[in-house]
Amino acid sequence: MATYSTGITVNFDGSTYATVTAMSWSYGGDLPIGKSDSYTDSLGTLTLTCLGVDGVSTSNYGTRGDLEVAGGGADLTHKAVLTEIGVTPELNDVTKYTVSFTLVDD
Repeated sequence: MATYSTGITVNFDGSTYATVTAMSWSYGGDLPIGKSDSYTDSLGTLTLTCLGVDGVSTSNYGTRGDLEVAGGGADLTHKAVLTEIGVTPELNDVTKYTVSFTLVDD
């Protein structure tokens, strides 16, 4: 049976990204640095588009924190770093915010 992608909420480091209109995440980035190492600085990515501005600030760029996604069959809880912020205003429409995260080791 299909999973409806409604009611998705995204929280990062105490901020809520409101009215998520699009989101995708993938897990499985770089492998550990060396044969005996278990650390990697990139385990995947998450990109979302939303209509709310809470958390969408250049001062949050590079922030490392807890990322939590719930709803729509896309649940994820992981450490992440905010790596990109985009703003797209549309004439006589709404402004959309795009935020990207890199999933990282604890």
